[in-house]
Amino acid sequence: MRTKLAICVTVTMFYFIDSRAADCELGGRYLSLAQDRLTNHQEDEAMAFYQQSIDSCPTYDAYEELGELAAKSPQQSDKEKAVSAFVAAHSRASTPKDQARSLQHYAALLNQEDDPQNAYPLIVQARTLDPENPDIAALAKELENKYQHPTKEQTVRAMRYSLFQPLKAQEGKATMAANDGISKHQTPSGGGPSATVPINFETGSTSVDAYTRPNIAMLAHALADSSMEGREFTFIGHSDIRGDDQFNLGLSLERAEAISQKVVALEPSLKGRIHVEGHGSREPIDTGTDDRALRANRRLQVVIK
Repeated sequence: MRTKLAICVTVTMFYFIDSRAADCELGGRYLSLAQDRLTNHQEDEAMAFYQQSIDSCPTYDAYEELGELAAKSPQQSDKEKAVSAFVAAHSRASTPKDQARSLQHYAALLNQEDDPQNAYPLIVQARTLDPENPDIAALAKELENKYQHPTKEQTVRAMRYSLFQPLKAQEGKATMAANDGISKHQTPSGGGPSATVPINFETGSTSVDAYTRPNIAMLAHALADSSMEGREFTFIGHSDIRGDDQFNLGLSLERAEAISQKVVALEPSLKGRIHVEGHGSREPIDTGTDDRALRANRRLQVVIK
């Protein structure tokens, strides 16, 4: 009986492997057809073949190339498809440069949609993964300037109307500590849309640095916008990696509470609608160790409940 069972299991496994190989061979053919159609400027047919390739055998190349094509479309549904494709491609990337490519194009799409708050953490990660890429460096510089002083409209868009979808855990071989930071950062507690607001704190303090202090008023006015009426928010304070975990947790909570009080003072209608959390140093926005990275990680995150 055991021998028959073992034979049955073995046959089933071989059938599964052969079937999977056939599916991936078919997926490869569809991918080639998509690339051929794209070369001949037949974008609609190319998009259909990319999708058929994914349906047959989901691969990094098929998802990434579909995302890059769909991101060029003026249709909102295609842009949403592009975001889903970049997220899927990133999770299947087998090299740091492939990860960086997906993050770069994802960030570029969000930047095109005037959403620097969600685009900037992605391009920071891409820069860490592929620091010699000049296109990534240029986009990171452009986004950093926008990210540091967002408008009220950009902040509302980031929390209410963004195309952003959180990254998924790595399926390929390129799982990295740096990627852990961004994936955790992008899936905050509370489960709602979020935006990292550039309100950066002095070292070991709840005092906001002079460069980002004006963003407190901007945040207050954005949360009091009519489109946010009746919504509640969670302020999450963060710290850099210096100091022990217990100290950083307490400090980050104090930071969230301090900004909550300032925001309510500016917009009393927000009283009772803001909750606070402290996450310490466990969710860095930038995994570097230089002064710029440390400063970026001493920040505030806002989540819609």
